[in-house]
Amino acid sequence: MFKQVLIGICFLITIPFFGQKKSATPVKKSAAVPTKTTVAQTKPNWQHFDADIFTRAKKENKLVLLHLRANWCHWCHVMEEKTYADKKVIAYLNKNYIACTEDHDERQDLTSLYNDYGWPATIIFDSNGNELLKEPGYISAEEFLPSLMKLRKNPKKMESDFVSTDPRSQNETAIKASLQTVNDRFRNSLDFQGGGFVFGQKYIEFDTFEYALSHFRSDSLSQWIRNSIVNSAGIYDKAWGGVFQYSTHNDWDHVHYEKLLFIQARYMKMYCWYFKLFGDSSALKQAEGIAKYVDRFLKAPNGGYYNAQDADLIKGEKSHEYFALSDAERIKKGIPDIDSNVYTSDNAQYCEALTILWAASGKEKYLTAALNCTDFLMSTRKTNTAYMHGSKYASTVSLKDNIWMAQNLLMQYRATQKEVYKNEAGKILQNVINTFPSGQGYFYTYVGKSAIKSSYNISENIQACRVLNYASHVFSNPDHKTKATEIFNFLTNEKVIDNMSTEPGILSASEEIKTEPITAALMIKKGEALRSDYIPSCVSIPHFYFNAAIYNKETVIADKKDLFDSFDENFTVLCTSSYCSSPMFNSKDFLDFLYKRVLDAK
Repeated sequence: MFKQVLIGICFLITIPFFGQKKSATPVKKSAAVPTKTTVAQTKPNWQHFDADIFTRAKKENKLVLLHLRANWCHWCHVMEEKTYADKKVIAYLNKNYIACTEDHDERQDLTSLYNDYGWPATIIFDSNGNELLKEPGYISAEEFLPSLMKLRKNPKKMESDFVSTDPRSQNETAIKASLQTVNDRFRNSLDFQGGGFVFGQKYIEFDTFEYALSHFRSDSLSQWIRNSIVNSAGIYDKAWGGVFQYSTHNDWDHVHYEKLLFIQARYMKMYCWYFKLFGDSSALKQAEGIAKYVDRFLKAPNGGYYNAQDADLIKGEKSHEYFALSDAERIKKGIPDIDSNVYTSDNAQYCEALTILWAASGKEKYLTAALNCTDFLMSTRKTNTAYMHGSKYASTVSLKDNIWMAQNLLMQYRATQKEVYKNEAGKILQNVINTFPSGQGYFYTYVGKSAIKSSYNISENIQACRVLNYASHVFSNPDHKTKATEIFNFLTNEKVIDNMSTEPGILSASEEIKTEPITAALMIKKGEALRSDYIPSCVSIPHFYFNAAIYNKETVIADKKDLFDSFDENFTVLCTSSYCSSPMFNSKDFLDFLYKRVLDAK
């Protein structure tokens, strides 16, 4: 087994090229990394990890190595420039292995199965596709070569951590016990004083923040929420805006400098929600700083957004001194490379975040950008009834891309009340429940043709459970509820729980699946009174499980018609299937009651 070096891992924090974006400001190119004389001497004979790779391995009597990397990852660069440039390693790999390398951001079929291992991830298989080793992070040549030799001599199959279960076998007692375990791990994972988690990396994970935010009054989590938001300034780029991925050494001062689009989306939402609930204008300023950074460095000319910016100015060399510089000083030296791929799941998350930023700030430009990007994805990433991940690799379709696209479309519908977005979300989710179920409770992480068998990703299944359950109410579709319940039963299986660390999204799913979302309704009797405040209030509320509708005399549904006819001016109500509040005729009353009824009910 390879020795693990924790700080030598570029973690993907959760649900996946070449070229460089030009900055809006003219910049010098980064210093080039010196190249060697011949390909054979400087790197292995890299192959793609395609569907026929194990057929080739059997024919050639070789093992298969997969180097799963990221374009923006410092330790990936280091391993490629040192370990994979070592002549002895190269010679041994070329003789005894089929060495494959893939970009994990592009290959969702791989990253969804191996994201727990960080980047670079080293996975070695026998010729039958059995895993022999899974190792995270940088590995030196001195450690690597003996391990390659040992595996070649004794290719022992690893035990699988795959859980096979019948979703119908769950009972309430077992579910309750599993939820208590999840809750205990959630509480024990929090660093109440320093913010973030108690383990080595400092960052804010969205599902953790979301659950804490919805329980901060009853569970006294406000201290953790505040300390996490305030201390996250340590990974916020004060010169350019935007948020770096994480910090090591269990503090906020040892920063890893890559910037990923979906990370920007996560913090934009959290900062907006924190601002809306606690009125801290500095959080909203940071959210807008993220948007400014993304527009400057990650905005593609076609309406989408690029994937990431590298952690290194010169690949393989740490850039602490560079990122301590001012904007002008950085620009003189050049900018780290931009991964100019545009991926569906990451863009969908960013569109949703931009929409929330619009609602929180009142600035129309953010909604315009979100709708432009959403329309771009609808026109360029859709194939039949599913959404592809990117423009290059089309052999598989991923659950994450389609669930996030559906969630984004439902948010765009809430913001615009345009049926086209709601209808498209409905089509995506119908395709998901037709295509991705495994028959064992979980949904496959991908469908299509790949070298390895599709399995499950816990975070993606939590997201699918919550979105499908929510959609069962939006579309009045019991099939969605049935599938959400099956996923939930799988997620709360004790064997599945045993393999988790902390997944508070399961706790959120548990609360949602037992109830219906509260629905706000604006009744338009004449003119546009209340409308301009109503929609932003419904979009920016820091709560996922919530619905909003606007009715006029042509569109009001049957069970609301008597209520609609009872008043002569525009009014708002909050409703469930069995209850509607008293009508509210001004925006302040609606907003106060909205937060009290939806957020204080825990």
